Amino acid sequence: MLAPGTNESLGSVFSHAAIAKEDPLFSSSSDQPLTTTTFRKVAQNVSPAVVAITAKTAVKLRQLDFPFWFFQDPFGFGNPQQRAPQKREKESWKTAGGTGFIIDKSGLILTNNHVVQNADEITVRLLDEREFPAKVVGRDPDTDVALVKIDTGEELPVVRLGDSDALQVGDWVMAIGNPYGYDHTVTVGVVSAKNRWIGMGNYDNFIQTDAQINPGNSGGPLVNVRGEVVGINTAIAGLRTGIGFAVPINMAKSILPALREKGKVVRAWLGVVIQSITPDFQESLGLKNRQGAIIAEVTKGSPAEDADLQVGDVILKFNGRVVHSSRDLPEMVGLCHPGTKASLTILRNGKIVRVKVKLAAKPSSKTLAQKGPEKQYGLGLNVRDITPEMAWRYKLPRGIEGVVVVEVEFKSPGQRAGLEEGNVILRVGSTTIKSAQQFYDVTSKLKTGVHILLVYRNGNQVLVPVRIRGND
Repeated sequence: MLAPGTNESLGSVFSHAAIAKEDPLFSSSSDQPLTTTTFRKVAQNVSPAVVAITAKTAVKLRQLDFPFWFFQDPFGFGNPQQRAPQKREKESWKTAGGTGFIIDKSGLILTNNHVVQNADEITVRLLDEREFPAKVVGRDPDTDVALVKIDTGEELPVVRLGDSDALQVGDWVMAIGNPYGYDHTVTVGVVSAKNRWIGMGNYDNFIQTDAQINPGNSGGPLVNVRGEVVGINTAIAGLRTGIGFAVPINMAKSILPALREKGKVVRAWLGVVIQSITPDFQESLGLKNRQGAIIAEVTKGSPAEDADLQVGDVILKFNGRVVHSSRDLPEMVGLCHPGTKASLTILRNGKIVRVKVKLAAKPSSKTLAQKGPEKQYGLGLNVRDITPEMAWRYKLPRGIEGVVVVEVEFKSPGQRAGLEEGNVILRVGSTTIKSAQQFYDVTSKLKTGVHILLVYRNGNQVLVPVRIRGND
């Protein structure tokens, strides 16, 4: 729903906005029956606050400048002194289009980060075709949310931000945007699913909808039948599939103050690499269910290391909230402020342990990379001690301990578990591996069942469950 020219403050826009009760379309009842004019009214009310965004990025194109003679004598046989083709750079513009929606009458606009990222010039076009230059106020690549601003010298119509947590699968929704440059296109569908993970990052928690979303819709609003924005249309699973994804508006609202005030979001950081609880992990650890996240690595110098969290710990709860899967934990931690004292409930060696940890500010990716190797493993394996020659051959980090896999037997437990040549086995069960002889001594005593190996590969460290069958 729009509120053009109102005196509503930005703070109230960011909160779960009240609903205009005088309009029956926007009744607070979620069971409001649809009529033949429901979607028409939603489109009419919301569209004036939806904008088209054009982002231009300056790029340099390299090309060869061919002299005229080159096409008659390309090898210069006729005159060796003739000038060869010269490399020349030419500046050009790369243009991309997207959508946004106005959330404050002063001209603040929400959109996707990928719409405006790296742009040198941003232009916003309103429903009445007027265009204004825009500047980026703040960006958050982790959630793909950005805040931009235009100055028009007048109050602008705004949308109301709804409550995405209240959405239910099957609820009607509308997408408004500029697909393929067709301004203010309206499509209607339902909420197909919630809490979708699509591999975009640690904070994946998307609303899935079958309201048609296409290139150019990015950054546009997903609206409920009360005219409230409940999501930011962000991604699609291929063209014309009827599978689109939107960032929940509650996630965007939680970071809006930081984007406006600081231009970025500084998140809390725990400092662990985690994995999901697979059936093999569940069997090996004797878990009743597959809830939780298992720690595969503890980053050096991190809050997790300070709190003595260990590889193999299973995080069951974070600040009293159940960790249903490994996907839950990054968002739980990321919603906290640096300096927060968090309480973790973990399972360690079959016992429930409660740990207090003081979260720190999340370091940059470059800083994390400088902290050394992070997360990956091996049976039916031929291994060798790590000599300087072996370290050079497999490009292993200096000082790494363990044994390196040089051969994996066909159809062996190790091959079934995905172990490969060049993997470094750091630990088998609770035994830290120091030499090839120790590895063979330990593995020769393993019985039928699932055994957990700690392995380093591809610059990372990870836990790998290896199942030994009775006929192995």
